[in-house]
Amino acid sequence: MTAPAEPKFTKRIILFVGIGLVALVAYLYYFIGTVNITEIIEKTNLWIYSLAFFAFLADAFFYALAWHSLLKSLHVKVSIRKVMLYAWAGMFFDAVLPDPGWSGDISKAYMLAKDSGEDPGRMGASVVSQKIIVSTATIVSLIIGFTLLGLNYSAHAISYTQTDVIAFVAIVLALATVSLFVLLQLSLNEKATKRVLDWLIDVASFLRRGRWNPEKFRYGASQTLKKFHEGIRALAAKPRTLVRPVLFSLLSWGFDLSITYIAFLSLGYRIMPDQLLIVYALTGSLQAFGVSFLGFTEIVVTESYIILNVPKDISFLATLLTRIVTLWFKLAISYVVFQWAGVGLLTRKNEDIKSVPAENSQEKENMLRNVPNYINKSQQTQKN
Repeated sequence: MTAPAEPKFTKRIILFVGIGLVALVAYLYYFIGTVNITEIIEKTNLWIYSLAFFAFLADAFFYALAWHSLLKSLHVKVSIRKVMLYAWAGMFFDAVLPDPGWSGDISKAYMLAKDSGEDPGRMGASVVSQKIIVSTATIVSLIIGFTLLGLNYSAHAISYTQTDVIAFVAIVLALATVSLFVLLQLSLNEKATKRVLDWLIDVASFLRRGRWNPEKFRYGASQTLKKFHEGIRALAAKPRTLVRPVLFSLLSWGFDLSITYIAFLSLGYRIMPDQLLIVYALTGSLQAFGVSFLGFTEIVVTESYIILNVPKDISFLATLLTRIVTLWFKLAISYVVFQWAGVGLLTRKNEDIKSVPAENSQEKENMLRNVPNYINKSQQTQKN
C-alpha cells in the first residue's frame, strides 16, 4: 500500500526544482541580461574558484568537530569518524528538504543515536546547542556588516539606496533575532517545550483519530525532552566546555564565508566585507526559516547584492558559483555518504538480530522474517 507514495514524492520534488529553474531562467533573461554574463563567464578564473570547494570541505570538517566537542561535553561517547559520517548524512536532508532548517540536524542526531545506542535526548541537546551557536554567529555577522556599511560608504554613496538598505538590514536582523529567541525559549523553558509537545500531539491525534496511541508517544517524547533539558542545563552550567565548540564553529563560519568571497574573486571582483557579511546573514536566516530552495534563494541573494551596490551581472554569477558549491557539490557528496550510512545501519541491524541467543530461537526467527520489510521501508525512506 505504501509503494504508490514514492513516485508522488518524487514528482513533487521534480516539480519544486522545475519551478525554481524556470523562475531563475526568467529572472536572468528579463532582469539581468545575457550579454555581459557570457563575457564574464569567459574571464572566470577557475583556479581561484576551485579553492571554494576546498573551503567547503574545511567548513564541513570543523562543523563536525564542533558537534563532536558538544557531544563530548555531554559525556556522549562516540568516535569522531561516526560524527563525521552522520554530519555529512544530515547535510543530504538539508540540501533536499525545504523545511525550517531542522531536517539535517534531526536526521543526523537520530542516526547517530541509533548507531551508537546513546541517549537521543542528549543528542538533541548537542544539535540544538550547535544551532544556537550558528544563529548567534549569523546575528553578529549582520551587526558587524551593518556597522562596516555605515563606516565605509560616504553619505552621498549611501543616500541613493538609503531607505532600501536600512529596510533590508532591519528585516534580515528581525528574522535572525526572532529565530534565535524562539530557539532559546524552547531550549531553556521546559514548560514552553511541553506546551508545544502537547499541541503537536493534539494535532496529530486529530489527524490520526484511532490509528495511534498518543499517550505512549507522549511518555516517550517526555522522557527524551527531559534528557534534552538536562543536557542543555549541563552545558549552561559549565560554559568553559563551550570554548572548543565555539572555536570550531568560528572556523567553520570563516570557511563558509570564504566560499562566497572566493566566488567573487574568481570573477575579478573584490566584494566589500560589509556587503559579504550582510548577505551571508540573510542566507543563514533563509535556511533557518526553511525558505532556502532552488530558484528563490538565488533570486533573493542576487537582489540583495544589487541593493548593496554590487553590479547585477556580477551579483548573479557569484551567487550561482556559490550555490554550485554549497548546494550541488554538497548534495552529490552527502548523497553518497547518506547511502553509505544507511547501508551500515541496516548491516548492524541484521547482525544484532543474528546475535540473538539460541534459546530465543522463536523470537530470532520472527525478527529475521521482518528484516526484508525493515530494509524495504528504510530504502523507501532513503529515496524520499
